[in-house]
Amino acid sequence: MEILFHALKILQTDVRITLGDEFLFLSEVLQWRAQTTPDHVLFTLLSSRGAVLSSLTCLQLHKRAEKIATMLMERGHLQDGDHVALVYPPGIDLIAAFYGCLYAGCVPITVRPPHPQNIATTLPTVKMIVEVSRSACVMTTQIISKLLKSKEASAAVDVRTWPPVLDTDDLPKKKPPQLYKPSNPDTLAYLDFSVSTTGMLAGVKMSHTATSAFCRSIKLQCELYPSREVAICLDPYCGLGFVLWCLCSVYSGHQSILIPPSELEVNPALWLLAVSQFRVRDTFCSYSVMELCTKGLGLQTESLKVPHPLSSINHSTAV
Repeated sequence: MEILFHALKILQTDVRITLGDEFLFLSEVLQWRAQTTPDHVLFTLLSSRGAVLSSLTCLQLHKRAEKIATMLMERGHLQDGDHVALVYPPGIDLIAAFYGCLYAGCVPITVRPPHPQNIATTLPTVKMIVEVSRSACVMTTQIISKLLKSKEASAAVDVRTWPPVLDTDDLPKKKPPQLYKPSNPDTLAYLDFSVSTTGMLAGVKMSHTATSAFCRSIKLQCELYPSREVAICLDPYCGLGFVLWCLCSVYSGHQSILIPPSELEVNPALWLLAVSQFRVRDTFCSYSVMELCTKGLGLQTESLKVPHPLSSINHSTAV
């Protein structure tokens, strides 16, 4: 009887995601999940050693997004429709900042942060995206905020022309008086900028309708539902990598195990170790990640317990 009751609970949880398809906006889906399954874990971030650095439940993400929305309104003095550049390393902060923008009615643009050891080459790209996107402000961490205005940065760009920079390491405690709800699903949800290997910048406008359709197609194709776990080792700044890192878990309800590709420089076997440790059946990664992880593993392969069959989807170009 107890086994039957447990099976029914799982079935009820998985059925809820189908009901979630009726929402037109991701912000509404997150609010609904925070109410119906507040303790369900959506995101888990791993360190270079494979340990859990942080995680976010539906309710935790919702509350954090509320505080970020308050910051945008009160400290940033932003209004609905304003563009906001999100300059974060791959992680939980980037996800929370994105939904904070949606809650405030702002349009987020995810931007790869400058590399501290290569500011002269990487910072001009950040500046270019901020300017081309006409961002009213930049949201980032305290460390990156200082880096954007540092002496080294001033040698690469004109630091006096940055829009206001908001540090989300110190968030307000109160929530906004009300959460923004778009009047039309065809309005702009976010901007997707990518930089080609030749340095060409391309931008795509993503409406709420297109965003939901993208998430729905991935959910149906990959059969994603709340009891599933998916390992993701992709850069989260544009195209499919961004959608998988920030959006799909909120839409489908599955848990995303996040593996920053930069951590593979410290531990090349991290991706395969994560797949083995969490016994995930599905994973998204790039060809470079697969090549790096499978080279020089040697005797480590004996300690790996990769589930069979393992579905690995390789992603090499922005969508």
